[in-house]
Formats: sequence, C-alpha cells, structure tokens
Amino acid sequence: MKTACFIPIKANSERVPGKNFRVLNGRKLYEYIISHAMEACCFDAIYIDTNSPEITEYALDHGLQVIERLEALAQNTANGNDLLVYHQQLHPEYDYYFQLFATAPYLQPDSIKGCVNALVDSETYDSCFTALKNHGFYWLDTHPVNYRPGILPRSQDMQPIIEETTGLYGISKNSLQRYRCRIGRKPCIFFVDKFEAIDINTEEDLVMAEYVGRTHWHYEEID
Repeated sequence: MKTACFIPIKANSERVPGKNFRVLNGRKLYEYIISHAMEACCFDAIYIDTNSPEITEYALDHGLQVIERLEALAQNTANGNDLLVYHQQLHPEYDYYFQLFATAPYLQPDSIKGCVNALVDSETYDSCFTALKNHGFYWLDTHPVNYRPGILPRSQDMQPIIEETTGLYGISKNSLQRYRCRIGRKPCIFFVDKFEAIDINTEEDLVMAEYVGRTHWHYEEID
C-alpha cells in the first residue's frame, strides 16, 4: 500500500500574522511538523503545499516534494477537505492520503507512525484522525451537552467528549473520492495527550506552545 503525506503551509495567516514563521524555542513553527513527518518514516512521499519561497526552499533542501499553492486554495474560504481532494486529484497514485499541519508542532513521530499504521494495517477503518478525550462539563450556547446540572457526576465518571486535535488526518483513496472529505464513515480515532495536541491559532496558543516546548519537550536543550 502506498501512502502520501501532504503538509499545507501558507505564507499568510489571518489570526496570527506570520504564524508559520514564528520562532518557538529556536525553531520556526513550520520546521517542527516537517521534521516529525520525516522522522516517522511511514510515508512513501511527503509533499509540502505552500505559496512561500522560504518554505519551498526548505522543503527542497530536505529532499521533499513541493506543490505550489493554488490561489483559490490560499483563500480563507478554502478548507482541509478542499486541499486533500485537490491533492488526491493531483497525485492519484497513492492508496492512502494523509494530512499534517504546521500548527500542531508537537505531534511526535511515534504518534504519526502509530496513527498511520492503525489505518493502513486495518481492514475495518477507512480513515483516521488524532484526538483528545475531554472529561469536562460542556455547554452549547445555553444548553449543557454532556451532563445535567442538577445531577453532578464526578468528572472522571463522565463519558468523554472527543475533540479532533486537527493535527493529523488520513483516509483511503476510495473513501476520499467517494465522500470528498478527509474523514470517512469508519474512522480510527487515535488519541494523543495534551502535550502533543497543542494547536496554534492565537497569540495565546503561541505563548503556551513555547512554554510546553521548553519545559516538557525540552526543545531548547536540543538547539
């Protein structure tokens, strides 16, 4: 079975200007996920989809393939489904298509490989994604989602809410073509811890990510 990984990295960012180029503990944000995808050693090919000359040069210097970001897919109206469908059409030769994001810098190589293998080695699943189990008390607008306020359970006894980390997605070619979505009808949910699940979308996320990278992952010691 042939697998391909696609990492979309835009030059621009709406909520956090220059987000993908921000430095966390001596490394630019985009360097983390590229490095971890390579270290996982579970993809037949890794493609970087970008409109940045700097990232293009970095990818080529590391022996990776580059897809020039289409202008239509560089707009804020484009989403991950649009990108992966386009990537499959551009490179139809693979059996499984995976998507990783620079905004998930601490997703580790072992977890990437574990999630990929959970899908590729299975006859049950058609897709996969990384996720967190949350045991909190959740509301949607003014309505509780997973508990009744008049009957308070212990948080550890509650059925967890599953949250996509938006770090890794994978899907078979057949399901991607059929559903045009990065998650199929029989997904494998691959759980990671909160240290790996950090997803950077705000300035606050960047501050938290730098602290976790330094104190938990000790990236500052590597540089």
